[in-house]
Amino acid sequence: MTETSSRPDVHHSEPILLGRPETDAAALRAIDEAAGKVRQRAAEIRKAPELHRPRLILSAHVRGTSILDRIANWVNKFCGSMYVFIGITIAIVAWLFLGNIVGFDKTPWPLLLTILNLPQLSIMISLQVSANRSQAASDGRAIADHETLIALHEMAKQQIDILHGQDSVLAVLNNPASKDAQREVLDHVKEILALVGHGPAAS
Repeated sequence: MTETSSRPDVHHSEPILLGRPETDAAALRAIDEAAGKVRQRAAEIRKAPELHRPRLILSAHVRGTSILDRIANWVNKFCGSMYVFIGITIAIVAWLFLGNIVGFDKTPWPLLLTILNLPQLSIMISLQVSANRSQAASDGRAIADHETLIALHEMAKQQIDILHGQDSVLAVLNNPASKDAQREVLDHVKEILALVGHGPAAS
């Protein structure tokens, strides 16, 4: 789950869109593997923060593409729909009142409770699947945001070092010109160019 460019001359303004895994379990394994390499990734980013590319992680990126995962996705959408909630509520109320009026169920509670309790076990498992997916997406976002913050922090430190170097150059320029002052200015300029990424030849 690492996305760092290998070309320093190419800058991408848009975040990377991750592909979907084959299964939900594969997504969880990838996130666990990325979490285990956070320190290694942090060290790599600190060496070249300008090469880091932000990643966009959505809930869809941790949903598997296998048949079982598609079924789980459909069940989660079905169970989490407000239309299903309203329909079941209306059906329960209608059963309670119409059972006595129409006469198809004089004692509606035993049969109604039995019918409602039967799918609860599978629905609870489906809800746990949804919770696992949400946790996986949240962990993936946390890792991606952490890597981006490290890159921003390192670039901010480089900018502060450059500003300090410029302050030193300006302080020397404010003094009377001399050969020693010129040499000191040249040394500070070389330090600034080194921080920016240019070698002595470029100076």
